Amino acid sequence: MLLELLKSFLIIFVFAIIISSIFIRFKISPVIGFLITGIIVGPSVLGLIQDYHLIETFAEFGVIFLMFIIGVEFSIKKLIVYRKEILVTGLIQVIFTILVVTLITLFFLKKSLSTGIFFGSLVAMSSTALILKILMDRGELTTSYGRLCFGILIFQDLFVILIMLFIPILGGERGSIIDIFFILGKSLAILGCTFIAGIYIFPLIFHQIVKTRSRELFLMTILVLSLGTAFFSYKLGLSLALGAFLAGMVISESEYALQTIAEIKPIKDLLMAIFFISIGLLLKPHFIFSNPKLAILTILLILLIKILTVFLSALIVSKNLRISLLTGFILAQTGEFSLVLALEGKKFGLIEEKWYQIFIGSSIVTLFLTPFLIGWSHKLTDLFLEKISHKSYMKLKRRREKKKEKKEEKTHLRDHTIVVGYGIGGQSIVYGLKTLKIPYVIIDLNPNTVKIYKKKGEPIFFGDAANVEILRKLGIQNAKALVIVIGDNISARKITLFARKENPNLYIIVRTRFVAEIEDFIKLGANEVIPEEFEASIEIFAKVLHYYKVPRNVILDLIESIRKNHYKALRTPAKPLLTSIENLEFLKDAVTETYLIKKGSPLVGLTLKNLDLRSKTGATIIAIKRDEEFIVNPSPNLTFKENDILILIGTEKQLNTALAFLETQFLSH
Repeated sequence: MLLELLKSFLIIFVFAIIISSIFIRFKISPVIGFLITGIIVGPSVLGLIQDYHLIETFAEFGVIFLMFIIGVEFSIKKLIVYRKEILVTGLIQVIFTILVVTLITLFFLKKSLSTGIFFGSLVAMSSTALILKILMDRGELTTSYGRLCFGILIFQDLFVILIMLFIPILGGERGSIIDIFFILGKSLAILGCTFIAGIYIFPLIFHQIVKTRSRELFLMTILVLSLGTAFFSYKLGLSLALGAFLAGMVISESEYALQTIAEIKPIKDLLMAIFFISIGLLLKPHFIFSNPKLAILTILLILLIKILTVFLSALIVSKNLRISLLTGFILAQTGEFSLVLALEGKKFGLIEEKWYQIFIGSSIVTLFLTPFLIGWSHKLTDLFLEKISHKSYMKLKRRREKKKEKKEEKTHLRDHTIVVGYGIGGQSIVYGLKTLKIPYVIIDLNPNTVKIYKKKGEPIFFGDAANVEILRKLGIQNAKALVIVIGDNISARKITLFARKENPNLYIIVRTRFVAEIEDFIKLGANEVIPEEFEASIEIFAKVLHYYKVPRNVILDLIESIRKNHYKALRTPAKPLLTSIENLEFLKDAVTETYLIKKGSPLVGLTLKNLDLRSKTGATIIAIKRDEEFIVNPSPNLTFKENDILILIGTEKQLNTALAFLETQFLSH
């Protein structure tokens, strides 16, 4: 048994390394590589692993640890920050998806209501791991559609727990109202016991383990608590996965959460890889190849239903076509929790073997298509919006002509600045414009932000500045400057392009995150491009030079030369700009010190010239603090007074000599 287990792991990991490396090279998610690995080494292809019991054990452990990790990373703060996206958008999306899939299941597949709800739950899930990674890599997680995606994914992760709870009921093992209330009551009781243990027992255990200063014992304790809670939950009639999630969530709220995450992080990806590989092992491709039409139809239905339901739910909240379409394309796939639910539902007879294989195969395909679909999402959205805009234009042409005068009145501003985005950056810019009494208008896609600042009297409007019609309403033709400070670089590009076409004389400033975007924005018509990472590095650069006592005017000249030509000095290898002043590095050793002239000191009445401190010690008096007066670069004929504070500069050795000299003078008298 041990040799068989070792052999299985060896085969799995060797193939996973080779296949996933190839996928990563072609910029395809390694998750797809893990799934393909399972298919290849499984019984249906090469047959290198035949033990189904072992395969199911792998999958079960993968689910347990996946749910535990989600629990540890779960944060109440995230729920508060993204409450609207989670509670409204996420809820609507899941309900819409379940409703559509249930109707299809009832009327076309002739299945039961419980099966329809279960199938709907499978389709409702999207890939949290894959989507968040891609959005973070693309720098789009903080965009409007990125926030919506994040909120929906969090709700889906929470919804998994509820579905896990009701799978036995949907499976027909417990079907009455009494049974439903019983299982809910039992779940709440287990949840209460787990939290009590988390508050009073877990910290005591962790405290004793932490005192040993052994990382091995700490990690083993984490595993024991997660597996133990899962086992305890299972014995009381709930799922192993639910118990693991509860254990993780309890730990997440403890003082040991950060250390727990730090310890788990090295094995997190490994555990997820094992889970995805195990799903691939259970797939039987011949089911799909023998039913190609059904498989293709299933894939197309999943993509169509997800895009439609996510789009509608996002539209209700964002009230913006572009953001809603982007969100729909990004979340079009099924996710890792769909695979978790499918495996769990199979145990309770909610999904037949044929449909299980078709669904797993279709899910793998949708996951495989996700990176490409996200890459094409902006082009697909633009294509769709262009057609919509053309039709709308033809219908509203007469109405627009009638309202032309009113629109011109609304955009009567001239020589004003348009600020796109009203986050921290936008607010700072507006503060400066307001101080200088420069007219401005603000455009933002966050309805809450618009509502709040509209009440405060700001000229702020809700809308997508990537739409040329919106820019025209803001008076782009008469504007003097355009400042774009949004996290969505793709939208920023479109805004820059449209704005330059509408107003060739407009001064356009764009904030971007990535250095690679600079040249693109310049070509599109931007006058200034401010990359965040370079500005941060310039600030650090200035601090370092200041520490080495480089003259302030030289530092300012260097910063100006770096910012010229769009940061080319930092983007291309060039001769160092500091060669002419490198001999000033010795100044970093210069320090300052202070000395108080006390009552009765022999220094009182002496002049700076008579003291002759510099020739005797090497230190120099550069200033004197006298009452409220601060005398910089004092005259040699200045007379010292009682309570004067002398400010001295020199090396540490020179200052020590000077202080000793001054004290000696005092003692000698």
